[in-house]
Amino acid sequence: MSLKQDTLNILHDAVNSVKPDNIFDDVNFNGGNLNICGDSYDLNNKSDVYILGSGKASVKMAEKLKEILGRRISGGLVVSNYHEDIEGIEVAESSHPLPDESSLEAGSKMLEFAKSCKEDDFIIYLLSGGTSSLLEYPAEGIGISDINTATDILMKAGADITELNTLRKKLSQIKGGRLAAHLKCEGVVLVLSDVVGDDLNYIGSAPLYYDCSSEISTDIIFDKYSLYDKLPKNVIERLKFEKDTESRKSLKHYILGNNNRALLKAAQKAEDLEYKPVILTSLLQGEASVVAGFIVSLLKYHSTHEFLPKPLCFIAGGETMVTVKGDGKGGRNQELALAGLSEMGGLENVSLGCIGTDGIDGNSDAAGAVVTPNLLDDVSVEELKSYLKNNDSNTILTKLDSLIKTGNTGTNVCDIYIGLVG
Repeated sequence: MSLKQDTLNILHDAVNSVKPDNIFDDVNFNGGNLNICGDSYDLNNKSDVYILGSGKASVKMAEKLKEILGRRISGGLVVSNYHEDIEGIEVAESSHPLPDESSLEAGSKMLEFAKSCKEDDFIIYLLSGGTSSLLEYPAEGIGISDINTATDILMKAGADITELNTLRKKLSQIKGGRLAAHLKCEGVVLVLSDVVGDDLNYIGSAPLYYDCSSEISTDIIFDKYSLYDKLPKNVIERLKFEKDTESRKSLKHYILGNNNRALLKAAQKAEDLEYKPVILTSLLQGEASVVAGFIVSLLKYHSTHEFLPKPLCFIAGGETMVTVKGDGKGGRNQELALAGLSEMGGLENVSLGCIGTDGIDGNSDAAGAVVTPNLLDDVSVEELKSYLKNNDSNTILTKLDSLIKTGNTGTNVCDIYIGLVG
């Protein structure tokens, strides 16, 4: 068996299972009724039915939903990080991972569309990862540059997506249920979740959902990352002292695809390849190098013990973080793979693969990487650690021919980690 190729095959099937074409199995349209995950919405007495959406997967989701609903769709607007024509639906191309003027224009268009909907209309909003950057309309006194500065500081400090989106919501007129507040009509939200644990408060910064009970305190985030002297003054004033008087509203959300769905498919593919699959968790978080050490420790133990029958496939999902200290090229998945490789000395017949399901990892064109112990024949551990210190995983993994390159996958459900023991 080729552990590297098996790892790639398992990752491929896992990602493919959460592409928009494959997540609408619980959505259908029959007799004028829109049926979603066991619930039914009668569209016979509705005037116009619109598709709205935002995120990296919104275009492909819109194409699939339009195929299901056909002529019942009156029009719509979706915002993504690329443009593709959809007949009858406007597609606005916007900016990711940081918002710019195109994000502001997209946010303005979406607000106006929401305000224009009549009481007897019905909207179906397609929400996926990337929305926080792609769709923006800043709060009064806040500019796009302020949001970008705050986001950049938090990301480099190692903040996770829930912490990032907590602050993003407070700097916006569109996030945290504020977009939904402008709707006079009924509607639903179909979700492809890119948030660990699928908390609706943080997926896309929740433009159509609001629940203050589970939000993280701003004070906790400020103290954790010592933000008082780092953020622009107007941002601090908004986050710390501005009273929240904006109207909020929530629509019913349905999660059609998430990380767990991908992990189940990975397990199925592993069985097809005659591995015993072990799903560890879909909630894996932490510093990428630390998580790598945990996964490699599993590979070490089970390569020398017979506690479980081999060959084994360990499967996990989540989203790690990297505290950036260097100026190299890479991303959290490449960093995890490289850190894992640096700890594989003395091992044989194991592999570690990880992938960002959207096909984009950090500031590179790679989605992730697969590493095996034999690569240590070509590079020393000391050299690997020097690349890790500079956060330059992409450069050395390119030399080792270990990168995974998929291009834009059209989906986004966090990351997937596969460890094989032959």
